[in-house]
Amino acid sequence: TLKDQKGNTYYKVKNSWGTDANRNANGGYIYMSKAYFKLKAISVTLHKDALPKAVANKLNM
Repeated sequence: TLKDQKGNTYYKVKNSWGTDANRNANGGYIYMSKAYFKLKAISVTLHKDALPKAVANKLNM
């Protein structure tokens, strides 16, 4: 997570549009405020290797 100068939390999110510079200047990522994310996100996908070991163990992964 990242914080701006006012203390608002932002996430760096990989987008589904690819890395085409004409469509996205951030190399396939977007910055999304926590408030916007909570309002607009309908699902989240996380690669299993990104899970903390303790969580992966609880999920028998």
